[in-house]
Amino acid sequence: MNVNSIETLLESILQELSLLTVQTKATAIQRFNTEYLTTDVRKKAYEKFDGEKTLKEISDELGCNLRTLQVFSATLIENNLIDFQKQGNNKILSKNTSKIAIYYAAQDLKKEEINNG
Repeated sequence: MNVNSIETLLESILQELSLLTVQTKATAIQRFNTEYLTTDVRKKAYEKFDGEKTLKEISDELGCNLRTLQVFSATLIENNLIDFQKQGNNKILSKNTSKIAIYYAAQDLKKEEINNG
């Protein structure tokens, strides 16, 4: 098999994989929105988690309490629903759809294991 054939095959596999994961991710995002983005502040803050702004910058932009964002972000980090990096004492957060999908898939597997005993 030549390099072009392998590249074409890999692209095809990646496209199929993307199609298979779209529905899973869409369902997970809906569940995440319902369970975690329960207030306007949380919704607006989550949209600003772009991997560039600190929680302090986001709280200033939104005019909300920094502690509120710290508690919210701690929950997301604890459940591995978001990416973050530390910059000094600050955390820089960024959305990660794959982590959300994995979180809900793991929850569903646990439920299934319990139900099947």
